[in-house]
Amino acid sequence: MKKTLHIFLFFFIITLLGCIDTMDLPTAVTDTPKGISSDKDAYIELTPRWSFEELGVSDIRDMVVAKDGRLYLADPKSNKISVIRTSGSIEEGVYDTLRSLIVHNHQISPFSVTVDSRFIVYFTDKSDTVYAWFQYMNMVEIEGIVTSFNYLVNNEMVTANPLVGEFNEAYRRIPGSEILDTNPSRLDSLLKPLPIYISRAKENSVATIDPVTGEALGNNPVYAKLAKSFNAIAPEGSDMRTIAVMDSLNNRLIKFRLLPTVLVKLKNGRFIWHYKGVYENFIAEQGTGAGTVSKPVSLYSDPSGNLLYTQLGDYFGIHKLQYRNGNYSSAFSLGLNDIMDLDRFEAAMDVVVGDDASIFVLDSALHAVLKFSANGDFQKFVAVREEWIQISDTTWIDGQATVKDTLIQTAFHDLLDSPQCLAFYNDVLYVADRGHKKVLRFTRTKAAIEDPNPYD
Repeated sequence: MKKTLHIFLFFFIITLLGCIDTMDLPTAVTDTPKGISSDKDAYIELTPRWSFEELGVSDIRDMVVAKDGRLYLADPKSNKISVIRTSGSIEEGVYDTLRSLIVHNHQISPFSVTVDSRFIVYFTDKSDTVYAWFQYMNMVEIEGIVTSFNYLVNNEMVTANPLVGEFNEAYRRIPGSEILDTNPSRLDSLLKPLPIYISRAKENSVATIDPVTGEALGNNPVYAKLAKSFNAIAPEGSDMRTIAVMDSLNNRLIKFRLLPTVLVKLKNGRFIWHYKGVYENFIAEQGTGAGTVSKPVSLYSDPSGNLLYTQLGDYFGIHKLQYRNGNYSSAFSLGLNDIMDLDRFEAAMDVVVGDDASIFVLDSALHAVLKFSANGDFQKFVAVREEWIQISDTTWIDGQATVKDTLIQTAFHDLLDSPQCLAFYNDVLYVADRGHKKVLRFTRTKAAIEDPNPYD
């Protein structure tokens, strides 16, 4: 009976195939990890995935890639910032300072981290303090603190503190005339992680003068008296002496000016400044409209100094503040840009900008990254598993069956579980996934012609 049934089915299928219109299936590539595919701009997953244990961390709340490609991971559970090479190996040596964060005998649990173009590492711990570690100074080492230079002023030599002479156009520094303070304890204090801004009412009740511009800063005694929770931080631009800090407790985005404090001579002969932070103004305040703040969770700055942040409050999951001539304005609008659709995000946790100015938004509830164009147009899901599904539709004509096979690309949101944060460097998107305790990496295939000036 079984043999007779098999013969019948065989001849039935042969007869039916003569009436089937089929579509060619894509060629399978067995050695390519399941990742992202599209006709023009595909992302595929790199292997292996990095486990938290291999990276030397217990948790990752924030991560950023410096311009040298090193990845900085904020791990509040282990009170450390772990520095990782693009190969996945852990940096040691000078970076060991960040692997046990103790500031003024107080252990720090870093919740956010960023690195500016000066290789200053900034981090926060959800308190009212911003911390910094001057990486470049540590790498090269300090020869001494410059207490004075000799300057020519109207063809006469005068001796002055660098804070006076370096920012006065009438002063011409005489090379090799520096006087150095080489006290080991003072030099060591500049090399350790330290607070560069502590919110105190007395510090904001009187104005602080910026020695570079002569402006008066730091006069906001009302805000200074409020309790704060700095949960995200970003440099504003490579040529700016400012950083942006998000205060999640008060729904405020604040600009801090970096003021020079002491001039340091390094052992390679270079002179660089040490800084402190001073409140300058609010960039964005509490609200529900475009460009306002409501339960913020992340902050990012692109190469043009624009600020992007995600939030869990009403009404928009992401905002982009465009920087022009010293001012910020909302770059996207409801009804005009897909990225501002009210139902677009469920839990937007982080945002980064790619090399071609594309915007990547991590949605923890959707277990995916949403990719948008620079103009905020939705393009595709990233960090999801996509497969071609064959759907068959049978049509009967005059007693004969015609089967049409259609291929549909379907996304399965099962690669991520409770993803927390993103980073992007050199066409590689990094996703820290807290559920699986792994960092996943996705790289773009060079299928599309890139805009040589995507941020213009």
